[in-house]
Amino acid sequence: MNNLYQKVAFASVCTALSLALVANKEAKAGVITLTPNSSFIVGDRNDRDGVGDYISGDVPLPVGIINGEGYRQEYRAFYEFNMANVSLDPNTVISRVIFRVNSNTISWYERFSRLDLHGYTGDGQADVSDFGAGEFLDGKYLYSVLFNPTPGIKPYFVFDVLPFISQRIQNNDTFAGFSLRTDEAYLTLKEDASLTIITADVAEPVPEPTTIFGSALALSLGGWLKRKKSNQQHKTTSQG
Repeated sequence: MNNLYQKVAFASVCTALSLALVANKEAKAGVITLTPNSSFIVGDRNDRDGVGDYISGDVPLPVGIINGEGYRQEYRAFYEFNMANVSLDPNTVISRVIFRVNSNTISWYERFSRLDLHGYTGDGQADVSDFGAGEFLDGKYLYSVLFNPTPGIKPYFVFDVLPFISQRIQNNDTFAGFSLRTDEAYLTLKEDASLTIITADVAEPVPEPTTIFGSALALSLGGWLKRKKSNQQHKTTSQG
């Protein structure tokens, strides 16, 4: 009987230690890349009265201000992504989300001209009301990409949009929309933007060493008490 309890205690210690080794798993990363469901521009041609009145899907997409004799026009580019097929496992979290758009031409800009990104809940269709839609997410100075171009590749803009996309997924929104605008420059953007969602599997918790050895000690103590009680009973029986 004593050997049996010793074996049980030993096996329990080995099991606890093996669980600690198995549970210490590294988080694994995954990448989901989406392309726009639609890309278009909305223009304000009424001397910049702040209301969109023109829609076009012609590419490249103009962004910024056009000054002419007796008029001043503004154009904003829009990209909408279908989020319906983005599903995450229960043990998966989003670690980073990157929106990237490539420039085609940059005609003029001021010293501190900036390209601003706004996010809104889209509906998969272009509408003049999209002109003023969205909340400010991030901005990039044009000189930051113009002065550091990659050889052979036209300047591109990268924005971190993790909080915005996380909220869209949490709300089960079908479309996530992005608006690009500037009032101190004029440039054109390509229609092939991308939205990259980087995920990571949540690492399984590692049992504390005190918990492991505490459990093993409890099992061993329980076996010892059981053996002691058995011996006492045996002595009582023998005396009787």
